[in-house]
Parts: sequence; C-alpha cells; structure tokens
Amino acid sequence: MNKKTYQQIYQELESHEDISKVSKKYSVSISTISSISHQKTVRNVKKYHSRIVQKAPRMIRSWNKGKTILELARQNRFPPVLIASIMLKEMGLKSKSIIKNPAILSNKRLKQDVIQAIDNDMDFSPRGHVVQSRLGDLGEELIHDWLTDYDLDFLTESDMNKEPNAKTPDFLLKESIDVDGSKVKWIESKAVFADETEHNRYQKKQLGFYEELFGPGMVVYWYGYLDTITPNNYLIVDNTFFEQMEYNLDKLLNHVMV
Repeated sequence: MNKKTYQQIYQELESHEDISKVSKKYSVSISTISSISHQKTVRNVKKYHSRIVQKAPRMIRSWNKGKTILELARQNRFPPVLIASIMLKEMGLKSKSIIKNPAILSNKRLKQDVIQAIDNDMDFSPRGHVVQSRLGDLGEELIHDWLTDYDLDFLTESDMNKEPNAKTPDFLLKESIDVDGSKVKWIESKAVFADETEHNRYQKKQLGFYEELFGPGMVVYWYGYLDTITPNNYLIVDNTFFEQMEYNLDKLLNHVMV
C-alpha cells in the first residue's frame, strides 16, 4: 500500500463503525482495514490512558446519574472494556476478574453495563483477544501447510524454544530455500498490516535477532504492508504470495475484528 492512501485510511478510521465504509471507499479488503483500525486503537490507548484514568471520578459521577459505561466510552472515544476496567478499579473492585466473568457482580445495573461494554469491544474484550490469537494461529497454520506441501524440513518455534527468553522465529528451515530470488532460512508470521511503526517495532524486538542468528529470512505480513518499508536481510510478503499458490485464505482474510 502506498503511504498517501494509508495516511488517508488511518485518518478516516475514527471507530469500528467506519471499517466497512473505508474498505469500500478505498477498495481495500475489510480485513486489512480492520487490522489498521485495531492498531490505531491500541496506539491511542497507549497515548491517552493516563488522561482517561484521571477522569475516573468524573465518570463514576456520570454513571451514578444514569449514563451507561458504553455511553461514557463513546463520549471519551476510548475502548469500552478499558473504560469499564478503569471505573471498576475506581469503585474498589477487582476489574480483571469481573471482565473475565461479569456474573460475579451483585449490582445488576453494573453487571449489565459491563456485559454491554464487553459485547461492544473487539479490541480489548476476552472475545477480542481470542480472535486475535486465532488469526495468529491461522497464519502459522498456512505457512506450516506450505512448508509441508513442498516437503521442506523445518523446526517450529515450539521445537526451538527450549531456553527461557530465547529469540526464535516461527519457523526455522534446516536448509535455506530460494524464494523469488532471495535466500530464506527462517520465516516469521504476523497477522497484521505493517506500517513503518509496526515494522520497526518488530525489527527491534525480533527480526534483527533472527538475521544475526540465522541469516536471511522471510516475514509474512498477512494483511499487507507499506511500500515504503525497507527490509534488511529478509524478504517481506503478504497474503498474495500464498494466493498465487492457490491456498485457501478465507478463514484468515474474512475474519474481521468488528
């Protein structure tokens, strides 16, 4: 994706309700738009979390006057589950336990509000975390199938991860292979869209170590990446690489975070 289009998409994604509209406007898959929306939400949370926490007493007063947690989340443009968590802590309650199981609340109105917040948050709800984890698993399963179909010998991360905090890619090939003219010794799967910020984060946390330890490799950004990203000693591909080989990507590409 070119940077100008990405910046326009990023700017126009104000809430999950915008995903379908933006997807149609720019003719970009809804799964890619969903991934960009999720990243924007996570970044805004990191940026504004402390400011929202300071508003907790005021939000409690508004809630006592009749506003719902979901209304307060929309008013503050912040994920409903995180608003619920902040308010629960302000009330002196165990927010983590309640988010996992709202049924433990004796206050019927509060319980109903928390359930509503959870149902309307696909970024930070338990259900949202399950979906995100499943998308990651689906990407790795597709790469596993591809390597197996081509009869390539490889180790998975679980095969390699014998030491605490070891830096290991998702797949390590026993012998380097040639992919589109590039040597590949390792493969990392990321069920995200990669802009420069996302890619640089992975480069510092993981990819740089893989290069140093194992040599050239390949990163799969399943939902695409900016064409301004310059890889180091590795290849970057997206889902189209596997589409060309006629793999069925429906489960991965049609599973939307909304």
